[in-house]
Amino acid sequence: MQTSIGLDIGQHSIKGVRISQGFRGLRLVDFFERKVPRSGGESLSPTDLLTPGQIETLKTLISEGRIRPGEAAAVSLPGQLVSTRETTVPFTDPKKLRQIVPYEVESQLPFDLEEVAIDYQLLHSEAEAAAPSGASKLLVSVVPKVGLRKYLATLQSLGVDPGSIGIDSLSLYTFSQYFPAGRKEGSPSGGGLPAGTLVIDVGASKTVLCHFSKGKLDWVRTLPMGGDLLTEAIQQAFDLSWDEAEKLKMEADLNKAGLGSAALGSRGGGAAECLRKALIPWLTEIEKSLRYRTPSPGRAAGLAAGGNGAGNESVFYLCGGGGALKGLKELLSESVGLGPVALHPGAAGKAASVAGLESVNRDSAVHVYAQALGLALPPAEGPLINFRQGEFVFGKETIEKRNRLVSISLVALLLLGLMGGDFYLHYHQKEKRFQELKSELRESFTATFPQARNVSNEVEQARAAITELNRTGGFLGVGEESPLLVLKEISASIPKEVRIDVQELVIDGSKVRIEAQTDSFESVDRIRGGLLKVAAFKEVNVSDAKVAADQSRVGFRIQMTVTPKGKSGEKQPS
Repeated sequence: MQTSIGLDIGQHSIKGVRISQGFRGLRLVDFFERKVPRSGGESLSPTDLLTPGQIETLKTLISEGRIRPGEAAAVSLPGQLVSTRETTVPFTDPKKLRQIVPYEVESQLPFDLEEVAIDYQLLHSEAEAAAPSGASKLLVSVVPKVGLRKYLATLQSLGVDPGSIGIDSLSLYTFSQYFPAGRKEGSPSGGGLPAGTLVIDVGASKTVLCHFSKGKLDWVRTLPMGGDLLTEAIQQAFDLSWDEAEKLKMEADLNKAGLGSAALGSRGGGAAECLRKALIPWLTEIEKSLRYRTPSPGRAAGLAAGGNGAGNESVFYLCGGGGALKGLKELLSESVGLGPVALHPGAAGKAASVAGLESVNRDSAVHVYAQALGLALPPAEGPLINFRQGEFVFGKETIEKRNRLVSISLVALLLLGLMGGDFYLHYHQKEKRFQELKSELRESFTATFPQARNVSNEVEQARAAITELNRTGGFLGVGEESPLLVLKEISASIPKEVRIDVQELVIDGSKVRIEAQTDSFESVDRIRGGLLKVAAFKEVNVSDAKVAADQSRVGFRIQMTVTPKGKSGEKQPS
């Protein structure tokens, strides 16, 4: 479920409306109003879009949890701080419109294009019927980037990061889409719907006008005049404090100007008369706007009839805190010739789809929260002007981080790809070399061991063959301590002229035992002497020397120890 909050940041009070949007549609979650502490001389500076009182009130609302840091908020810039122009271009493609609009208004700006933020709203009006086919009539709004940047930075420093920054007149347009005007008050139930509707939002320092015909936006305007001018007029006329003048203003009845009042004394009628005089410039500007922007036959008929003409004439709806001034509705109808109309939530239009409106006081709350409702509710017909674009785009830091992460990820993937390619090349080269060496090894093994069959593991089979050869070589005398070598040494040490018949020769490690026969005892001594001459033979002992039975031979036994070469104590040749 997505929750958005519309914040109407005015000089008199800050109003908020919280709307949730889910599978079941829209629901009014919360609404609040908090008065802004201020003095009568305080006014909105072109460079300071938020007054100290507004900043303190926002801090209070945040500390109380009425405004939650980080939630999607929608705010609007005061119309007098935004330059608004209408223009017509001969095409309708949105991409072309986005590209060409800045250059269409460049000649009308006292700034360079790089110094301003520009956005536009597509207008739908009856005047477009006469326009060339494919033409677009646009409402273009321009605001200096310096002021917008300061405004956004101030809100962000308080913990409010608005997802949308529009203009106040278009929030009234969204409000009117959900709360369309009905029939004029006092008209018969069978009367037709109004030809046009003028929504007038009276604030403390400004008045916002939003005119539309048959549900389509026609024109908008912001007047730099509001309820504060009336309070100042009473303050000066009666020498009162700001709060006293504000109280007297709300108690005065414009319908009783010059008549006095028992409840208020003589000052009540004087205050009403003072207010009527102070309202003359305000009424004049509204009438001028209507004459210049809406010269329709229906409105002309309404003016001629003093506001009591046909049921299809234009009407007006009065909202905003200043709209609650007693008798203002009647005075406005008398001056501009439009019939007043009352709106009721849920009675018609899209307001019926907003749950929770039954909790709102239908007599007063809707007109007080018109701006905040228009900001919180989603536009019914496409996007509206939003200055959070380009360098001011919502979540810019997040987008930049995401772009950096994407760039880093792409670089990392590229490096991993290069590393993978390099690894594959090395693996391929090593695999190729391994197969070559394996082929050479098999060739060498086959050449060395031609008798081998079913070659599966050259290394293991070669190791087994070498072990077998060592065993056979050890037996056959391959090596310094083999039995054949000992036998060779024994044969070489016995004098050649001495005959010896060896009956038994036992070589057990380093021990040698010989049982033999010779022709005499002298030959036995010579045999022993010859063995003693061999450095490797130690402890040569003769035993059991005796004459054989045939008296022709002498039998004997010789036991001796064989010392390996290099360990006999004699220096071996290098």
